Amino acid sequence: MYRNIPSFPTESRFLSKPKLSLAVVRLIVLAVVLIGATITVAVVGTDGVAQFLEDSADSRLGILAFMGIYILGVVLMVPGTIGTLTAGAVFGFTVGFPVAFVSAFIGAMISFGISRAVGKEGMTQLLGERLRGIDEWLMDNDFVSILILRLMPIVPFNGLNYAAGVTSVRFSRYAAASALGIAPGSALATGTAAMASEPSSALFIALAGALIAVTVISTLVARRWTKNRRATFDPPTSP
Repeated sequence: MYRNIPSFPTESRFLSKPKLSLAVVRLIVLAVVLIGATITVAVVGTDGVAQFLEDSADSRLGILAFMGIYILGVVLMVPGTIGTLTAGAVFGFTVGFPVAFVSAFIGAMISFGISRAVGKEGMTQLLGERLRGIDEWLMDNDFVSILILRLMPIVPFNGLNYAAGVTSVRFSRYAAASALGIAPGSALATGTAAMASEPSSALFIALAGALIAVTVISTLVARRWTKNRRATFDPPTSP
């Protein structure tokens, strides 16, 4: 009599691989596009980006062209500081501040929307419980959380836009906190750039000093806030 011969997996079973979900694929594509844009900016250099913005301001569309490029730059992860300083240098404070503020705000909202629509589902699948923990940390008071993070100089402006989009932070709270967080830095940066041609003037020194003071104070406050939040969500372990 023949013994029962065990069956072996077919070649297709050996070759089969877990398929990436469409949500994860969209997330990967978004990451590749943003990384590519970051590399491009690094190759062009900040001076090249600033010159491009200045040329757009001198074009027929003027302010509209400048704002369009600024907004696109924010979406593509170009450091917003470049656009803000250029706005102050080109338009002066009176025009440069609202141009920089509105452009940065619109760019931040578009980036948030792209991240929420394209990346949230894929990031949820990849991170799972970790993302839920971040959500709980932020959602305790999402407005204050985003405002503090927006004021922290060590938190990249563009990075926060996309990172917040994959969390459960409410859009209305994100928009309000971002508006408040963007305004002080935009005002000081455009004012400082507008007065850069007179570095010895009292106004320039005052603006530069205020910019440094706001940076230092916001960093200290943010660190203390972060420490308190960690203490709240990380209870002490038994010895």
